Amino acid sequence: MAGPITWILLVLLVGAIITFLTRTLQQARIVALISSGIALLISILMYLGYESGAGMQFRESVMWIPSLGIGYNVGVDGLGLPMVILATLISFLCVIYAWGEEHRANQFFALVLLMDMALVGVFASLDFFLFYIFWELTLIPMFFLIGVWGGPRKDYSAIKFLIYTHVASLAMLLAIFAMYYFNGKMTGTYTFDMIYLLDAYSRGMVPISPYWINLIIGGMLFGFLVKMPAVPFHTWLPDAHVEAPTVGSILLAAVLLKMGGYGLFRVIIPLMANPDASTRFVLVIAVFGVVSILFSTFVALAQKDLKKLVAYSSIGHMGYVSLGVAGAVAFGTSDIPRILANTGAMYQMFSHGIITAVLFGSVGVIQHATGTRIIEDLGGLTKHMPKLAFIMLAGFLASLGLPGMSGFVAEFSILTGSFPQLPHFVLLAMFGIVFVAAYHLWAIQRALFGPYNEYLGDIHDIAIYELIPLAILVALIIVLGTPNPVCNHLYHGVMQPTATHILSILPEGGLL
Repeated sequence: MAGPITWILLVLLVGAIITFLTRTLQQARIVALISSGIALLISILMYLGYESGAGMQFRESVMWIPSLGIGYNVGVDGLGLPMVILATLISFLCVIYAWGEEHRANQFFALVLLMDMALVGVFASLDFFLFYIFWELTLIPMFFLIGVWGGPRKDYSAIKFLIYTHVASLAMLLAIFAMYYFNGKMTGTYTFDMIYLLDAYSRGMVPISPYWINLIIGGMLFGFLVKMPAVPFHTWLPDAHVEAPTVGSILLAAVLLKMGGYGLFRVIIPLMANPDASTRFVLVIAVFGVVSILFSTFVALAQKDLKKLVAYSSIGHMGYVSLGVAGAVAFGTSDIPRILANTGAMYQMFSHGIITAVLFGSVGVIQHATGTRIIEDLGGLTKHMPKLAFIMLAGFLASLGLPGMSGFVAEFSILTGSFPQLPHFVLLAMFGIVFVAAYHLWAIQRALFGPYNEYLGDIHDIAIYELIPLAILVALIIVLGTPNPVCNHLYHGVMQPTATHILSILPEGGLL
């Protein structure tokens, strides 16, 4: 009998097909809403039935191509389950947010459902072959969302997105094949089973040279860093965000970027536990994280386009994930800071997902109402758009790390946990926090407050179908940023046991 993960995938796939075949706008909306809603409901039920600290759960394993060692193998732990919930939540809210979409609506909503299915597949796959199929499948709906519903330079941005991320995926694929080949050659077992392979390589049970294990880690790491993206592999992201429709930007920043961070936890940390793996990868990840934080901060200060500013802020926030991972695997005299850094990095992925969805959703509302995203052309929007101003202000304050919101919990955990191992990197990241606050407050002051730009005319406030999903996300940001049972359970009951287990495979005291 099919388990909950299979049901989520089937509901979204069938929903996408039916939505694509619908004849009217109303039919497309309803089918997409029901399909995404059922997927979200199943993921919430999985969360309610999740046993803290019990390892992989809701597992399903069926051999697909036995001769090649390929199987349909899925399951989630405290890392994968929050990402599945994030994917289904954001997709469901995107359907509501895009209720007013009328241009080829059946195709639009079908692509949103297909994207949701592919993302859930990535976060739940426990077979490398299946993992790669879902990983590549995410490119298709995003390519068409940008290419069909995007802005004036949509063709260029869609192709750039596809080429950049596909080339990085090929490097990852070569690394997967290398793991498969060497394991089969050395042990006689040819399999793509992710848990088996990562366990074998982390323990050094596959006797290969340091050259090959480091090449495998390098190929995997390159694929994940481009997807996050980390500087200097980030140039595809601002173009994709600027030209993508609002829902495309939300899906891209809130969920798609998390695939790279997920790969660091699921694949890179176990591989770095290999006795022959170079410890320099720890510093490489830390450098990429801090450079991404600082570079994106100073570039964001110079942006005139509100959407581009938010895009660069996403690069910086994902840099904290890299810093947290590096701090978790580095040398430490105590496991407590390292577990704190690792848990904080996981929490940052979920937190950033809901925060950036609010920001891009707010920018989309402004563009729809005023016809512009240029900060200098805005001003005084609070007078005509008070509801939108409240939502956007909450999103910006959460993004800059205001206490009482989820972003603060995540970043505080990362910085506090990483400091004993990587003090200089943490100090550099904290230096950037000052300027993060500067560009957020500058954008808020220019766009929302001050004298109203009369050239914008008589604009309307946020529509109800746009307000509902963004208000839900703001409420969630506050719930996950304050002491309460929901926040405590997600952090301590779901993520922390998995973060601890991931680090348990490393040598005692870390890698440096």
